[in-house]
Amino acid sequence: MEKLFFPITNEDDYVYVDELPNDELYSHWKEKGLTPGIPWEMGGLLESVTLVEWGNRHNWDAGELRIDPLQEETSRYLNSKVTQLDFRKNHSPLKAKLISSEERLFAELEESKLPVVLKSEYGLAGRNHIIFKSPSDSWKLAQINKRLFGFPLVCEEWVGDFRFFDFSTLWDVTDGDFFYLTSTTMWIDPEGGFRGIRIGGGENEYEPLFLPKVYDLIKDLNNLVPKEYSGPCAIDGFLYSENGHTVVQPVSEFNFRYSIGRILWEVRKKRKTKPEIVSGLLVLPYPKQGKLKEWSVIEKLETELSIELILLTPVRDLSGKAYQNAVLYFETTVENETTVVETIWSAWTDPI
Repeated sequence: MEKLFFPITNEDDYVYVDELPNDELYSHWKEKGLTPGIPWEMGGLLESVTLVEWGNRHNWDAGELRIDPLQEETSRYLNSKVTQLDFRKNHSPLKAKLISSEERLFAELEESKLPVVLKSEYGLAGRNHIIFKSPSDSWKLAQINKRLFGFPLVCEEWVGDFRFFDFSTLWDVTDGDFFYLTSTTMWIDPEGGFRGIRIGGGENEYEPLFLPKVYDLIKDLNNLVPKEYSGPCAIDGFLYSENGHTVVQPVSEFNFRYSIGRILWEVRKKRKTKPEIVSGLLVLPYPKQGKLKEWSVIEKLETELSIELILLTPVRDLSGKAYQNAVLYFETTVENETTVVETIWSAWTDPI
């Protein structure tokens, strides 16, 4: 995912990577009108820089990246789902508790009304969680250390069967103050896994429902978000139905870092995409069967769908080993959006 910075950079930017992008992908970005920066592996290169990171943790010192203890502490504080229980207090309709030990977890699962979801303190959205729908799911307890990295963790009511719309609001934070950018729609699978995100296509019909509640939440963050923090923030939430009524969960988690939604917003801005056009990112898993020929698939899809596709991350590393996921950018009309998404997903995950 480190290579997601390339599509939003300019030619004179340097992008620090653990592994260089392959020439084919780098050429692809340029052919699509992007201006990818210069790949750079660690070494004495620059004297002074303006540093942009996924999350604020480093300083640039004498040509090297160095962990800044204050920034790291601030980042851990802001991105901890345990801390965020205080951030979202009085704003979430769903009950959530801190679980600090295995013994407390056993007691909670016996006492709680299922279903519930367990979330890792520092896990990725839609990935590092475990859902317990019934007592027969007790076998999942063995996954705690592997998927949730141990304790503490957060236990929250799960309404996945009634959840029908996921959104993320994007913000710039300057000295602790929040400035709104836009809202996005997320594609989430039935188990809460993240599949993609989209922006554009006209007004969001649900925005009048959720945006005022997110603004109310922001007002209560003034004394909780340290003034030392400046950078991006994404606040994820969703809508669900309860007894025939729509309920807004204005925040399921905060991401005080570059999110994939922010990457989409930056790519869309770079391409000067018109408001009526839908832009989307799909996080596409490598097919379980067969070998993916990504460039042939992309060429075929562009012809079949009459759209332009941009592969934003490599499908495999320089040794040829496939990554678990790749990120693909597309643009289309509202009328064709469903067909485009379903066709891309099918062609990528089940290649002939």
